[in-house]
Amino acid sequence: MKDHGRSTWISLALGIVAVVATLAIGGRRSSAGGPESPDSRAKVQAEVHRSPVALALSADGRRLLTANQTAGTVSLVDAGSAKVLDEIATGDRPAGVAISADGRRGAVAHWYGYDLAVLEIQNDKLRVVGRLEVGPEPRGVALSRDGKTAFVAVGVADEVARVDLDKLAVTGRLAVGKEPRSLALSPDESLLVVDNARSQNVTVIDAASFTVKKTVSVEGDNLRQVAVAPDGRFAYLANMRARGFAVTKNNIDLGWVLGQRLTRVDLKEAEPFATISLDAQGKAAADAHGVAISPDGKLLAVGLGGSHEVMLFRTDRRRLPWRIDGSRDLIPQELLNGDGRFRRVTLGGRPTELAFAPDGKTLYVANYLADSVQVVDAESARLVETIALGAPETVSLARQGEILFHDAARSFNQWYSCNTCHSDGHTNGLHYDTLNDGRQDLRNVHERSRKKSPTLRGVAKTAPWTWHGWQTSLEEACVESFTKSMQGPKPTHDETRAVVAYLETLEYPKNPYRAADGIASAKVERGKAVYRSAKAACNTCHGGPELTDGKIHSTGLEEPDDAYEGYNPPSLRGVYDKYPYLHDARSPTLRDALTGPHSAEITGGGALTEQELSDLIAYLKTL
Repeated sequence: MKDHGRSTWISLALGIVAVVATLAIGGRRSSAGGPESPDSRAKVQAEVHRSPVALALSADGRRLLTANQTAGTVSLVDAGSAKVLDEIATGDRPAGVAISADGRRGAVAHWYGYDLAVLEIQNDKLRVVGRLEVGPEPRGVALSRDGKTAFVAVGVADEVARVDLDKLAVTGRLAVGKEPRSLALSPDESLLVVDNARSQNVTVIDAASFTVKKTVSVEGDNLRQVAVAPDGRFAYLANMRARGFAVTKNNIDLGWVLGQRLTRVDLKEAEPFATISLDAQGKAAADAHGVAISPDGKLLAVGLGGSHEVMLFRTDRRRLPWRIDGSRDLIPQELLNGDGRFRRVTLGGRPTELAFAPDGKTLYVANYLADSVQVVDAESARLVETIALGAPETVSLARQGEILFHDAARSFNQWYSCNTCHSDGHTNGLHYDTLNDGRQDLRNVHERSRKKSPTLRGVAKTAPWTWHGWQTSLEEACVESFTKSMQGPKPTHDETRAVVAYLETLEYPKNPYRAADGIASAKVERGKAVYRSAKAACNTCHGGPELTDGKIHSTGLEEPDDAYEGYNPPSLRGVYDKYPYLHDARSPTLRDALTGPHSAEITGGGALTEQELSDLIAYLKTL
């Protein structure tokens, strides 16, 4: 088993090392927001991973843009010659990219930069010509065909921002679901479709009036890329479905713990959502991320980062077996009979976003861990070309850990990866019934046996680990996760060191609730006093530089059959984005956490007044 684990990650590591390329770049560095001087153009360091997480294809299929997350750059690719024409530094962790129909303008959203950069594409060169802040943690971006209007999914604000790119101004903000991730315009640009990663729904927006037309529940989790069919009738998205059963090998392989889905939403009629389950027993799918539909509507593609593949579905032979208003446990058996409606293409690395070329058969795949754009012939279901974007000659220990973190082959029958629950090193807000807390509910009747998937940001600084705090070694905690939570092979010592090295790189984004000038409001100052007061005494457990004391406490939330006594207080850093709250995710908001069953323990000096509670919440959001 150890030999199998070692060979898996070594082969993956070797497979992602791309050809090193030194590419011309440029990027505006003016804090005033004006275009950057041409004299400031420089060279990208070869020793950096590009990690393309998103891509956009021009209407004629000639030019590609990629958002290179770890490099902080955007690459311009000639699709015909499969060559990188230019690369430009744009900002902190680009996450979404779009291109106008004529291929002359692009836009890129920066996840950690909180801004949108406008790109000029001329003479096969890129230039940043404008920039504006759009809100905390923007991800997806969609661009009107004329390149004048951008729509941006602003994740932490739970809204979509509409931007006039000529005036560099936000012209509207619209509340949607929790953590919007991806968005797409219908072909006639009448509708904007947004999927919301943490609220299990899709928001359909009337683009002209910029109002919500309808919200569709899809009973799905980890919603990622969304695409609209050529006729504008349906939207398709890639997502996961958490089922909640105890993590045992039998439950995993029956699809009762979690599974991957292709989900369809009717944009015109009131029909409920529909799904196709993607998991085959014994060889599951993992981490559905990308989705694309060919211009003629005959082919649907789904990218699966955890199982390192693309799945292809044909719609023009026999009707696909959509399940209305629900999900099957496993992929429909009829798709496995070899009639050509379903095929799998192994790619390696971590496929993320997808785009079909105008010819209806060429599929472009952004491959994050392979530092490349891959070209798949969807008719023959073959990988035909790999366009290297640039990467180091050697893979660092942390990058090796990142590969393992995203590798579902390290779980039983490749059902999920570390990233499945700890999305992007953070949390997907869900709770699971694993053995890490020493007990499981095999009958699936006691929800309190489930534990919330905590963020891994700053995890290396917050010993001990697990909700009960029984684990005092991060290395051993990793081993427990691979062997118990994932029911996979035990990692080697070197593999464990690599995962820890990757975890040590995970940090928080800047806090949107902190004043830019560093001066706290009167309300926040009052909340800080409440936090430290004898009445609330929050700092008794949540003190020190990481806002946790590393000790075990009685919290008033104990269960009679807990295997361990007490709970380990989580760090309150970035608590504004750690919802739902408490170990079993019972509290959807900070207010609920502060006034529910836990409140008797945290307010031993008496109940907080409404003013004190409001002030305390305001202060907590700044931590």
